[in-house]
Amino acid sequence: MSSKPATFLVIAVSVLLLGATIATGVGTVSAERYNDFSQPTLEPTIQGENVVAPGETKRFDLMVQNRHEGTTETDQRIDDIAQVVQTHRVNLGAASAVTASVESADAPLEVKTGTQSLGTIDAGSGRQTSLSLEVDENASPGTYRVPVTMEYEYVRGITVDSNDYIIHRNTETVTKYVTIRVEKSVRLDVSDATSQGIYKNADGSITVTVRNDGTEVARNAELTMIESEHFRPRSEGVSIGRLEPDETATATFQTGTSAIDTPGEYPAKFRLSYENENGNIEESRIRTGSVPVSEGPSFEFTTETEELYVDSIGAVTVTVMNTGNRTATDARVVLDPIEPFSLLSSQSNLGTLDPGESATARFKLEASDRTIPQEYPLTFSVIHDDIYAKSVESEKRSAAVTVEPEKEFTVVETTDLTAGSTETLEMTIENTGGGTLSDAEVRINTNSPFETDDDTAYVGTLEPGETVTVTFTVTTDEDATPKEYSLDTTIKHDNAFGETVVTDIESAPVTVTSAESRLPLLIGIVLVILAMLVIGIAYRNRLRSRLR
Repeated sequence: MSSKPATFLVIAVSVLLLGATIATGVGTVSAERYNDFSQPTLEPTIQGENVVAPGETKRFDLMVQNRHEGTTETDQRIDDIAQVVQTHRVNLGAASAVTASVESADAPLEVKTGTQSLGTIDAGSGRQTSLSLEVDENASPGTYRVPVTMEYEYVRGITVDSNDYIIHRNTETVTKYVTIRVEKSVRLDVSDATSQGIYKNADGSITVTVRNDGTEVARNAELTMIESEHFRPRSEGVSIGRLEPDETATATFQTGTSAIDTPGEYPAKFRLSYENENGNIEESRIRTGSVPVSEGPSFEFTTETEELYVDSIGAVTVTVMNTGNRTATDARVVLDPIEPFSLLSSQSNLGTLDPGESATARFKLEASDRTIPQEYPLTFSVIHDDIYAKSVESEKRSAAVTVEPEKEFTVVETTDLTAGSTETLEMTIENTGGGTLSDAEVRINTNSPFETDDDTAYVGTLEPGETVTVTFTVTTDEDATPKEYSLDTTIKHDNAFGETVVTDIESAPVTVTSAESRLPLLIGIVLVILAMLVIGIAYRNRLRSRLR
């Protein structure tokens, strides 16, 4: 055989093989030996169960097998071909650069997996990849053929002579089918959702109506509300029994709220568990219903300070108005602790407040002696009960209260006392504090050289800046040294709650004089009295003589 016909044969074969890749050695080609190979056979299959339900998203294992059986049509010895295969690692019968893509075609589903690269699949072996499908919500039960399109390369033939070789490669695209079976199933749908007593931070109830939109009967069905961003269910699942296709059922759940700032529609999640026709427990997909959330009670605060002074117990009156459109049941106002006050009462009942209604509460608090007379912010909130008697606290609000200067007095003046005598002590008191002294009594505390059984003088009401003089009967020891002494003096009075309180002690200066130092004065007084008696007697006698 001459070299020219051989060359023509190789070129003709190469041209006729559409899309072939030709690899040649160096030198003149002579087709003394030629071998032809069969095309790989790729078959896709679903591994395991190929069953899905309407509305379900499921992942499958997709196996692609190469069922090629070997070489065919060898026209001469295979020794040189084997050498080429071994030297260049030619994988006879293999499908290389394999890709697989799946389409839904007429099946009621959506393919979520893109084109998969499987590499090389040797003859008689397979490669596995994943396939993700989402079945339509309203898919009808049945068996569906889903096309799998595979593209690959393979060695179509090898031409060899004593000096040269040619490898012929083809690219093929084939479409095969896998079957997917859509079974009858229960499909949950939320038809309607209403609420009662649901608002920010409150527990209320959600009544939901659900429908079986599927094709299977839900047996021993139980509806469950699933925790979500805005709702925290307090109820367990609610049994709704048997639910036929297109049949509805209603269930009510207690729920709390979360992350709700304004009224509006918020999503709530539900799921149905049931027995299928084989008695197996299954669960539906989670479904969402739109739940109305209303506005809760809201409040305004006004405050008034009653006799709140430094180092004293006073009162703050708080008036609370419900400015919302929902009744606040069993409302109570709460006062938060704050320096420099000590709370003697921190909560007061308001009763039930209907929209637009108001109520007043009164708190006792004590301002310490370190308190500076000025305005201070007090923080209040209102707690009320929701429909399940759970406490709901409003937003905190601040209101200013004024602390007045401390209630105090000064002893302006006192009379002197004589050693060894029992006398009336006159004391002038001035209210130098910031508030009225009500039902006031001045008290003295005597010690040596003074004694008294009369240590209290009633004053009544003493306004700021007003003075009053009170008297006490005091006995001074005869051995008392003439000098200035101090008497501890306090004023007992009533606070804003009618409770008796006592001021701080003030020192009243009292001067004691000796009896001798008062003798000349006494003698002078006696002489004046005697002179007046003599004058009086003489005058009377003169009048008598004239009348005669």
